[in-house]
Amino acid sequence: MPEFEEAYYDYCRYFNASKAEQAERYGADFGSLILFQGHSRLDAYAAVRTGDRKLAERAWQKFYDSDGYKESAPWKTEKISGPTALVAGSEATWVSTNDTALYGLAAIELLSLLGDRMP
Repeated sequence: MPEFEEAYYDYCRYFNASKAEQAERYGADFGSLILFQGHSRLDAYAAVRTGDRKLAERAWQKFYDSDGYKESAPWKTEKISGPTALVAGSEATWVSTNDTALYGLAAIELLSLLGDRMP
């Protein structure tokens, strides 16, 4: 399925590209996007496929310094009890299930594909 592979590579290459690069390639940019951290794995795939060092760097940059979880996140839990919980415990109120899934997938794929180029 070479046509699909080319279309997928194009998606991988341009999702996290600058608006100018998107407009140059497609005649318009992609508008306001989100989930850059989760999509960093697409940069990693494109970097491995092409050997493009800049795509590899962009993959790690988007993983560490875009939306989603950052090193500067609160990374703490809060105690909950009483009417807000059936059982007393701890909760990380800043955690999003979608961000967690995307973060986990991106971390696994970047380490697998570009672990030797991790900053």
